[in-house]
Amino acid sequence: MIEIVTDEHLDTISLLFKNAKEEIKIISPYLSIKTAELLCEAANNGINCSFITRFYLQDFLDGSNSLNGLQNMLNAGVKLYALVGLHTKLYLFDYEDAIVGSANFTESGLAHNIELSIHFKKEPAVDNLLEYYEDIVTKVSDAEEGIITQEMIDDYKIRYQEKKASKSKLDGDTLITGIVRGATLNKKTERIRNDLNVAFKEIQNSVLERQSDPVYSALGGDTSVISYKGLRNIILKFSASSKNRADGNKPMDMEAFYDEGKLIYISNFSEASLKSAKTVEEGDETFFCVHTYDKNGKGCPIIVGKGFFRAFKSSNDARKKEWINQNQWLKDYPIYCVISEAKIINAPVNCGIPLREVVNALGYKTYMHTRENPDKYPLERVAKSHGQRAMLFLSPEAKDYIDERLNILGEKYGWISYKSE
Repeated sequence: MIEIVTDEHLDTISLLFKNAKEEIKIISPYLSIKTAELLCEAANNGINCSFITRFYLQDFLDGSNSLNGLQNMLNAGVKLYALVGLHTKLYLFDYEDAIVGSANFTESGLAHNIELSIHFKKEPAVDNLLEYYEDIVTKVSDAEEGIITQEMIDDYKIRYQEKKASKSKLDGDTLITGIVRGATLNKKTERIRNDLNVAFKEIQNSVLERQSDPVYSALGGDTSVISYKGLRNIILKFSASSKNRADGNKPMDMEAFYDEGKLIYISNFSEASLKSAKTVEEGDETFFCVHTYDKNGKGCPIIVGKGFFRAFKSSNDARKKEWINQNQWLKDYPIYCVISEAKIINAPVNCGIPLREVVNALGYKTYMHTRENPDKYPLERVAKSHGQRAMLFLSPEAKDYIDERLNILGEKYGWISYKSE
């Protein structure tokens, strides 16, 4: 028998949970704490339960998925699997019933949203769907990070608290994290896990899909979801130069000017670096790196803080401003990007993070261009990548490393904060 399920998802699935005797297998990108209780109860009653889901940190931060729900399920003995790029929703009960459709394994998906699914009862399709499920489990089990472990959950618990504590907003948008874990079954999903930009696009699309669905909205679906701001770039922005190094015994100076009556903080580029400045987009995260001398008097770039840029505009040229004559160096570095907000360690520059420390720790994974071509970038070549550069694009690994080190320095020295009007 084949039945269409519309507004009876919760009743239908609750009854199938109640009648299950041997096994329950579910695939759903999202989970809520309440629906997790259904699988926990079944597992505690001796039923073999397994669950395949997404394991994106952002999903837990915005409440689309439940880290506590996964923890409870793991404690109850439910087998948990993580799959990157997952969109399938499938429910299998014993060897007789299968539901496949649009409903996630969440309270909203089963009880509130407008969803459509097909319920197969003792149909040949059930066997085909069971084979589909088992094939995924086999592939995921053999893949890196395919099985969700206590260690993976503990790691996300720490990251969750850190991200919640440090959440920053720009122009009403919520900054997102592209940390993605789980098995990848093809090159497309591998790019989602390994390429920060692709990960952001994947996360953003999952929200836009709901926001732009006129049928969903017309039928009363809730479109008031979090507004995402994809951080297209993570920038390492250099100041001073190897020929004119800053004093390492003083804190970094943040240049400020009044532009049309509003106070702005800026980061400058030479005319030759205009092309780089034009790549800066709204909300791009940046780490500030000063060409200076370390405590031993050796010249090196040192990272001292972080912030966020506003989008580059063609008018971002000091030669078009009244304040061009305030500083001689503006004539050499007239192009600029406005810093929306920033924080710099309240300490001399030489107390910051030497760039060579990051490179030695991460090697080719330090920058996006070296990360994508590891065979071409041995350590010594990566170490020279910053030469004559106004900025470089950092990798997700470098961002995490620098963030962790800056947090330690911030606790030790405190922060100097800046915010443009």
